[in-house]
Amino acid sequence: MIKRPLFIFSVLCFALITSPLTHAGKFYKWVDGAGVTHYGENPPDTETAVVINVKAGASSDQAKELDKLDAQRKAAQQDQAPKEDPNAEVERRNKEIMANNCKIQRQNLSQLQANSRVKQTDENGTIRYLSAEEISARTKEIQKYIDDNCKGL
Repeated sequence: MIKRPLFIFSVLCFALITSPLTHAGKFYKWVDGAGVTHYGENPPDTETAVVINVKAGASSDQAKELDKLDAQRKAAQQDQAPKEDPNAEVERRNKEIMANNCKIQRQNLSQLQANSRVKQTDENGTIRYLSAEEISARTKEIQKYIDDNCKGL
C-alpha cells in the first residue's frame, strides 16, 4: 500500500521538476530607446535583441556583471584609502604657481637685460618703447620680486 502512493508522489515530483525544461522557449534581452533594459519572449526587433540562456544556472552576462562588481569594489577601496590633506594640495598648487611665476619673471629679466629697446603695449593697444630709466626701474622691480619670492624654486 505504501509503495503505490510513494510511486505516484515520485512520478509527480519528476514531472514537476522536468516540465519547465521542456517548455522553456527563447528569452530575449533588449534595450529600448530610453535606455531601459527589457527581458521577454517577444522583443520588438529580434536583430538587436540578445538571446538569453535560461537553461543554464549562470547569467548570460555574468562576466560583465562580475567586472562591474570588481570595479565597484576597487572604487570603494580607493574611497577608503587615506586621503591627502586638502591643505597639502593647496600648498602644492601654490608652489607650482609660484614656480611658474618665477620662471616668467626670470625670462622677463633676461629680456630686459638683453635688449636696449623694449616695446610695451598699453590698454588702448598703443605700442611704445620704454626709456632707459623705465627699463632700469622694471629691472629693479623684477629683481626684487625674484629675490623675495623665488628662493629655492
